[in-house]
Amino acid sequence: MSAPLGKKLKAVKWGNFSISQVFNKVVQGRRLKKDDQLPGNIPFVMSGTTNTGVVGYISNPVATFPANSITVDIFGNAFYRGYQFGAGDDTGVYWNTEKNFSKETMLFFTIAINRSLHGKFSYGKKLRSSQSLDIKIKLPITNTGEIDYTFMETFIRELEEERIRELAAYLTASGLTDYHLTPPRN
Repeated sequence: MSAPLGKKLKAVKWGNFSISQVFNKVVQGRRLKKDDQLPGNIPFVMSGTTNTGVVGYISNPVATFPANSITVDIFGNAFYRGYQFGAGDDTGVYWNTEKNFSKETMLFFTIAINRSLHGKFSYGKKLRSSQSLDIKIKLPITNTGEIDYTFMETFIRELEEERIRELAAYLTASGLTDYHLTPPRN
């Protein structure tokens, strides 16, 4: 991470918030055995990091979860979902129906959840969404102690722009000049 972004993270004030303070919807997926999955167009999420937990595409009449949500599996792996999907019973789904969080904010939440849960769950100690409501995550706060959504959005946008610039520089240095990447503009 570049020095300016690293400095921003060190300079920000942090607060602890429970999962239930951030998300008003925390729902466990439903069991659907591999043998019962019918081919289709619905991404189906289960536990694991391969393919961000997407094990296939189904057509089964399962509960569909909304785009702009986060999944957390039984091992504590969190992933942002920018699309509708189905989820197995080893995956919890987190979103908020009262607040329209931006994609950048949800990505920041995903990172915070991953940091908070890392190494705490395994086959012997599985996480269920109902057990996660009181788990604390560290988030940037304003001077009044509220979650600083503006900081999160700005930070993620700047991080994405930085990575795009690095990729463009790499492609240019590698002689791959057919690619034209420019950072998104606000």
